[in-house]
Amino acid sequence: MDSAYADVVSRPHSLPSSQFVDVGAGAIAGQTFTPGVYSWNSFVHVSSPIFVKGGRDDIWVFKVAGYISTAAAADVVFQGNDDGRGTPTSDNLTWQVGGYFVLGAASHMHGAFLVHNYVTLGAASSISGRVLATAAVTLDTVRFANSSPPPSLLPSPPPPSPPPS
Repeated sequence: MDSAYADVVSRPHSLPSSQFVDVGAGAIAGQTFTPGVYSWNSFVHVSSPIFVKGGRDDIWVFKVAGYISTAAAADVVFQGNDDGRGTPTSDNLTWQVGGYFVLGAASHMHGAFLVHNYVTLGAASSISGRVLATAAVTLDTVRFANSSPPPSLLPSPPPPSPPPS
């Protein structure tokens, strides 16, 4: 977690910076994000859906120095381009959060969340991706959908025993 977090922190924002720094002064409801590295110097609040538009091979990085919070029923919605490159996936989206992350009830987010403090996920919320935090993660009837299946944690079954003679 620490090395992944440090790697994301070191990435510069995309140019021109006026389009990628402090979008919406942190209030990003209704915004559409094209591929790039975005950064906020304080907080991000999502009060209604935001849109991530691009192809399945594009990358988005959201670097937030403070915290992220969402209202109830706020979502990240993927939109494909009309160029046949497909639709983004949760694997294409990384959120680096310097403070905490609070996901409102019945909200849905996508991506890998690298949170320097704590995470609270509200009732009936869901995440397609991963959440890593250096402190507590609090869940209240949350659903996770991991886009890449983890390796099996169970050992292989033993071979069958030979029949008795």
